[in-house]
Amino acid sequence: MMNESNCSNNSFSSSERNRILVAVAGNGACSLLFCTLAVVILIALRLYKHLVYRLAMYQMFGAGLEGLSNCLLLMLYGYHNTLYYRVSCKFTAFLTEYCNLVNIMFTGWLTFHLFCYIIFFKNFKRLEWLYITSSFVVPLLFNWIPFIHNNYDISGPFCFIRTSREVGCE
Repeated sequence: MMNESNCSNNSFSSSERNRILVAVAGNGACSLLFCTLAVVILIALRLYKHLVYRLAMYQMFGAGLEGLSNCLLLMLYGYHNTLYYRVSCKFTAFLTEYCNLVNIMFTGWLTFHLFCYIIFFKNFKRLEWLYITSSFVVPLLFNWIPFIHNNYDISGPFCFIRTSREVGCE
């Protein structure tokens, strides 16, 4: 017999889980709204002509996608242990992890670009294609791995890489 206290899914009641989903989704909606507003302002001020601002816009695009993935958690509101929940859960977990890595990649490239510009006085505009493609492709190389091992699943109140492999915890 399995010990129920070892299961991360059983530590939250249905109402607590739903409140957490609403809070995270609300946070995602605010993030999506502010990222969209910032991109619109950058475009309105025509700052996209400068590479640094374009890199910042790409990063805001990634953060906006992450906010959208958090908003998608509302699809799971009220559903638990259903096929719809499991499929939606895998999708939102993948999208959230993908967006996290996209943001990390763009932060790294933005830091690299600013470092080279400040220290060496070199502007690497010709590397913009590398910044964009690697930031969107490299995370895909890593985020498919949990699909192979069937690890994207319910983890606590939301969807993530599951922490327990026990059957009774699902």
